[in-house]
Amino acid sequence: MGNYGMIFVGLLIGAVVLFLLTLVPNKLRKPLIAMVTLVAGCFYAVEFFWPTHATVANKADVIKKLKYQPENTPLADSELVATLDESAKTKLKELSPEDARLILKQLPATSEKPLTSDDVEKMTAQENFLTPYFKQVSDISNALQAFAIGLGIYSLMSVHLRNIAMKRSGWGNSATLIGGIVLMTVAHIGKEYVKTGPFKTLDVLLYDGLMKNLDATMFSIIAFYIVSAAYRAFRIRSVEATILLVAAALVMLGNVPIGQALTNWIPNEKTDIVANLRLENIGQWIQKRASSPATMAIDFGLAVGALATSLRLWLSLERGSYFEEEL
Repeated sequence: MGNYGMIFVGLLIGAVVLFLLTLVPNKLRKPLIAMVTLVAGCFYAVEFFWPTHATVANKADVIKKLKYQPENTPLADSELVATLDESAKTKLKELSPEDARLILKQLPATSEKPLTSDDVEKMTAQENFLTPYFKQVSDISNALQAFAIGLGIYSLMSVHLRNIAMKRSGWGNSATLIGGIVLMTVAHIGKEYVKTGPFKTLDVLLYDGLMKNLDATMFSIIAFYIVSAAYRAFRIRSVEATILLVAAALVMLGNVPIGQALTNWIPNEKTDIVANLRLENIGQWIQKRASSPATMAIDFGLAVGALATSLRLWLSLERGSYFEEEL
């Protein structure tokens, strides 16, 4: 069966599975989703935490490429070629005989200098009993994400087409959105199959000529709102606001020529303790010694929160109006 046959079979199986899912009663849909989420999460968690062992990287592909099925009998010393140093031989003996023979098959027969354990290690990977199935499970996840994107596009199109059909307020924006989606899709897909021609020109025009400039314009407008928000945040109303204002002023002055000129008269020798009073050095100290640890602490807190939320979603413990609705 060729590639097209496999694609057809995959599409057929997918259509059957989707049809069967539509037959699931409403009361069983949430438990089914919770069970699938739990099983998928368990796979990734066990694969990550289970102890690993060294084996040949991409073993199945290597066997197929070399057209060589190694024996699993004990490895003889005579099989270890002379171009290997002692560390490489020790590394090979740590592997299974089958893996060691595959490694030897890939190593060059001659070399100007003996091959080391690093050369052997480049051909190995750390795996456990679930690692060979990681790619297949990831492919399933990618397929589900593609279905989710398709569902999102369908929902988006249906809402905006309804706005256009009923000529609701702002229906022109809906028409612009749908036109942009259609044009970008046609241009980008066409460019993949026809490297030169109108599709390539349209893709460059829409992406490089239009989208990037619109992004730059949008962020330029947002910059004024950021300045306004910074002004309100820097107003001295509390001790925290005062510290924020002083720190921001020192960092900004330390990064502009005018600010650096104010303390340019202070010696800048590394051995001179007075050099720490220069504005550029003060600004760097605030960024590296004060701001960076605070940022890392915030990132750590966000990571813990994300982990807690992920666990609640994984174990189907999340509660709320969306999660308690009947599907």
